[in-house]
Amino acid sequence: GTSTTSDNTKLSASTSNSTVVELALDCLDLSRRAPSGFNAQPYRLLLVHTKSKKEQLAKFCLGRNADRVRDSDCTVLFLADRECLREYKRFSNFLDDKKGGDRAVTVEDNTKVTGEKHRRSLTKWGKRKMQFFILLFSSGWPLPRVLSNPISFATRLGVSAVSVITRRKVLVPSLSSAETWASKNTMLVAMTYMLACSSRGLATCPMEGFNAGGIRKVLAIPRRYAIPLIVSTGVPYQREVEEEGFDDVGMEHGPKSHSRGGGSTRRYPLEDVVFLNEFGVEGDEHFQTRSN
Repeated sequence: GTSTTSDNTKLSASTSNSTVVELALDCLDLSRRAPSGFNAQPYRLLLVHTKSKKEQLAKFCLGRNADRVRDSDCTVLFLADRECLREYKRFSNFLDDKKGGDRAVTVEDNTKVTGEKHRRSLTKWGKRKMQFFILLFSSGWPLPRVLSNPISFATRLGVSAVSVITRRKVLVPSLSSAETWASKNTMLVAMTYMLACSSRGLATCPMEGFNAGGIRKVLAIPRRYAIPLIVSTGVPYQREVEEEGFDDVGMEHGPKSHSRGGGSTRRYPLEDVVFLNEFGVEGDEHFQTRSN
């Protein structure tokens, strides 16, 4: 049924199953183990499960995405930190294992002691070097936006110029914008979360049809965080065998088997998307072996 808030706003969001929410939290805990560039972990994870907050979130989701947020037990917002080194002190403490880390971050050397590799803590110089590389690759300069954006653009332009002028004889990395870099790392966490949910019998629905500005406002999310993806989570919906469905943009959903996986939505054939050794080169004999 529906309920109302203190300001008499009607809520149509469903009541969340606490067991599912706990399982989702377990999956988020596991998803923290996903890799990230330099272990910078440029993300935050926001789990929404109360009726009022689900309703606020749903208002800024497009089409049936709003219903999915309301009907699911919880929705996780994956927030990509475009300025992760604004909290360098926190990151430095994490490296020292003073707070927040699961265990001390160490580097290996080749000295073996009683059959095991000896480990030493990251040095001050090592931390500074890591800070430099995170700044370089993330393009997320911890400065006011009016300064950080031009510096980021100039850095990427300069690195690209070096590559072009030297005809790639001087190897330099291909740099991305701050949002692209943070989103790449955040999506690894999102996929790990979805796989963890599947292994626990939960259904997930990743979505990108939403208004990020509205979501930031109602959930108090700082502007430095991009929102590349939200994932609604809950108990799988059981369809009748003959039931098929199309969503509001024409995407097909249903149990009919379209592939060898059985019950899967359609995908391009393997040979259309996978090449061997060089782009556009199909591995005919390998694909034939797999199909047989």
